[in-house]
Amino acid sequence: MAILNRRLRKTLALLVIVLAPAAAQAVNEYQVKAAFLYNFARYVEWPAQAFNSANDPIVICVAGQSPFGAWLEEAVSGKSLAGRRLVVRENSAFGPKCNCQILFVTAAERKRFHSAVGELRDSAVLTVGDSPGFTKDGGVINLRVEDGKVRFEINVEAAEQEHLRISSKLLSLAEIVKH
Repeated sequence: MAILNRRLRKTLALLVIVLAPAAAQAVNEYQVKAAFLYNFARYVEWPAQAFNSANDPIVICVAGQSPFGAWLEEAVSGKSLAGRRLVVRENSAFGPKCNCQILFVTAAERKRFHSAVGELRDSAVLTVGDSPGFTKDGGVINLRVEDGKVRFEINVEAAEQEHLRISSKLLSLAEIVKH
């Protein structure tokens, strides 16, 4: 537990440094969001049925035109969690066969997500978006920029429907929303 607390403090300290508004170089919003996606993977547990085998990677999919450039690939490059490497796929489809553990839904794809959210139920996919109302539409995590910093909200009911266990440490940093 102490190791987890130290890791979380280090992660948060790094994010605070990255997010500091007085930084000499401007940091792109999606560079920060890429780091958040990686860190979400660190603090979420998926049910066993989310993977076909013990060697399957944790797949981060981006639905729609990726706003990340190379930043998401860089954020996960060479990293693994619980013995699973992380990989990125872009322009992924919605639905139970998307073969993703994390699905980032771009703002341009939110309408399509809204109509397909029922198909994703019980698929153990952590859905992450960055548009107002994303969690109201059934998304699990929504990223937003507030006072020049990236913040996030978590729909715990949506996470429960997906059988995802989100660390209490991550929940303590989020705005919890219920719909």
